[in-house]
Amino acid sequence: MKKLSLICMLTLAALFGITGCAASNYESSGTAKNTPPPEEPILTEITITAGETVLDGVLFDNYTARCFADMLPLTSALWNPADGYAKAFDLPSEISDSNERTRNYELGSLAYWFEGPSIAIIHNDNREQTVVPVVPIGKITSDVGMFFSYGNNNETVTIEKKESETS
Repeated sequence: MKKLSLICMLTLAALFGITGCAASNYESSGTAKNTPPPEEPILTEITITAGETVLDGVLFDNYTARCFADMLPLTSALWNPADGYAKAFDLPSEISDSNERTRNYELGSLAYWFEGPSIAIIHNDNREQTVVPVVPIGKITSDVGMFFSYGNNNETVTIEKKESETS
């Protein structure tokens, strides 16, 4: 079982870590052009706690995001599928495959990878696209730069629905 888990993790790392970008896909600054996914309606606001840092985010109103929201609150260890680009965490169970997958993303994307089942936190926009097809389920609206150094030593994140303010 551990061998199968290791193989799955290495496969995900390889798939997230490899991307082909032709010269025409670069801006004059030399950075990859990224096509963000289309805007989606918001389901709920969330908080992501990483160590002492609390980040704000949203979940989109799509089937996969609603299923993920039903798993919250959730605490999970981070791992590196693509160093310098994304952190990921595993889910306790898979979500059925119903949403259209894409390779488009935006900085701060929360993207579901069915084969994990895992959620990627994309903290760098230096790639043209994700290497594996994913379903965008939300995004972190706070600065995600802290993930360059956080999550390298099995540190955890906790994702919770944001408490709604009542009058």
